[in-house]
Amino acid sequence: MGECVDVRRDGSIARVVMHRKGNNAIAEDLMQELAEAFDALGGDPEVRAIVLASEYEKYFSVGADLTMLGAIDRDALDATDQIASFMKRMNSHFAAIERCPKPVLAAINGHALGGGSELTLCCDFRIMVEDGRSKIGQTESSLGIIPGAGGTQRLPRLIGKARALRFIVESTRLSAQEAEAVGWVDQAVAPEDFAAAVDRLAGRLAKAATFAIAMIKDAVRRGYDLPLDEALEIEARNFARAALSNDAAIGIMSFLSKQEADFTGS
Repeated sequence: MGECVDVRRDGSIARVVMHRKGNNAIAEDLMQELAEAFDALGGDPEVRAIVLASEYEKYFSVGADLTMLGAIDRDALDATDQIASFMKRMNSHFAAIERCPKPVLAAINGHALGGGSELTLCCDFRIMVEDGRSKIGQTESSLGIIPGAGGTQRLPRLIGKARALRFIVESTRLSAQEAEAVGWVDQAVAPEDFAAAVDRLAGRLAKAATFAIAMIKDAVRRGYDLPLDEALEIEARNFARAALSNDAAIGIMSFLSKQEADFTGS
């Protein structure tokens, strides 16, 4: 257990549970603990899938803890460098979630605003509660700032440039159903079904060929912005690595013998 994050294991599923000061405001202490947790779980062969969740009923994360910005001397000659250096460190913590080789599911049980939304964008899947209250959004412009941990980059890649730009500029807050309609979240689920929906997806992912999933994630992440021939080279190398894995041998033999594959994640 950490000051801001707990890791709870349920067989091959690990739950990374945030509990920072009642609302999981994004700050360096929380993000450093998250990065450490995801780095460790990513290298743990016993872990097959990871759920990122909140301890608090109404909040996944309310966004950035703005006390850091308030402490900056705006007239200092290096004020810009101070803030940019801080955000560079923060982005390295966010990237630890995105580059984790295990499938990662965000269980969005309450508001996910600003940096909280950016946190979900680092995950592979997003399930959000539709409770008539909870919202997701990049709401920084309403404070006179902009997303600083990937919102201007990951959201357009997820839902398209024009739609993302409008939502970010207008600080739009979407319900789970609205977010599902535009592809921001994968599922909008009623409160009474939320935990079961998270468990079902996490369970399916944990039984999948997770080494192949790691290769898929890596190929998509590294190849997305490259010229096609360079991206295809990454895909070819990752295909070779997946084809030589134990899971590939299990999957092919199970297919040929018409049996369900029992993958090992290796």
